[in-house]
Amino acid sequence: MTALRYARHSPIPGWDQDRLKIARIIVVGVGALGGEVARLLAMAGAGRLTLVDPDVVDESNLSRCSLFRAADIGRAKVDTVAAALRDLAPDTMVDPRRAPLTGGAGRAELRDATLVVSALDSIAARVELALRCASVGAGLLDAGTRPWGGEVRHYPPGGACYACPLTPAERAFRDDPWGCGQFAAPTEAGASGAVSALVGAWQAAHALRLVFGLAVAELTRIDVVGGASAGAGHRRAADCPCHEDIPAAAVTVAPLTVHATVAKALALVEPDEDVMTWAAFEPGGLPPPGRLGTHTFLRSAEPGRTLAELGVAPGEILPVRPAPDAAVRYIELSTRSEEPDR
Repeated sequence: MTALRYARHSPIPGWDQDRLKIARIIVVGVGALGGEVARLLAMAGAGRLTLVDPDVVDESNLSRCSLFRAADIGRAKVDTVAAALRDLAPDTMVDPRRAPLTGGAGRAELRDATLVVSALDSIAARVELALRCASVGAGLLDAGTRPWGGEVRHYPPGGACYACPLTPAERAFRDDPWGCGQFAAPTEAGASGAVSALVGAWQAAHALRLVFGLAVAELTRIDVVGGASAGAGHRRAADCPCHEDIPAAAVTVAPLTVHATVAKALALVEPDEDVMTWAAFEPGGLPPPGRLGTHTFLRSAEPGRTLAELGVAPGEILPVRPAPDAAVRYIELSTRSEEPDR
């Protein structure tokens, strides 16, 4: 694509098109809010977008999501958004991953990304993403909507996270992320395309400034009635459990991708050790949609299964259950997501 496509960007103070071209941005949640953020970042010229979402397009999405069409109902949201972005912004490499949060982007990917963008509609999912980012020192740009407004929240590395202002009961609450279709929550907050686009534009603008190394407010409230206001961010809570980091010295980088078999992964550890996945699986693979797995240790899985089939993300950092009296260590997988690795 010619430079003319981005010519109107060059007069913007602080804009750096070359820096944006090499940016690797992970967008978690690509519904009304996340889809809008992804669209704006791709059209701006972001180098690579990794899209993570387990849900499919539902008819209720069509009034709020500009990238969805009636023909897309039942199709994976990430695939629908990816196809639209490839048409709108062919310069951007799009990597769609239909997977839960724990299986979509590994900790090493979160750590190495230029930016992690959260557009989630679940307290539990936000807390879990906060924990995953904090464990590897990754910053996070989060946003959410209300019926007539929303918030954009920046959590820089080492600072407060989404879970810090929550009570212990709120941090422990499990409201498994629900979609817009058959697994939707019984009561949903009102939402409109106009507000989603408004908050999404604010989040995308914050994301661009962070990619360029420019300052942003840690907390921005957007109110259709009263306008927008910026305030101080939350303080880091001493009792927040999301700030237990993974020591770099305890991590061993393995020459394996998620397409390696369980047997190959277990060959990296001693016979009295085991490798733990973050998300539970069934011995033969992932549990059915809407069901939770019952196993988290690889020795419970069929040896010929791949890590991807158990829901492990590319670039994941997996804990090793040590022999008695030994310290916990970790294995870091390659961030490559392509096959093969058998």
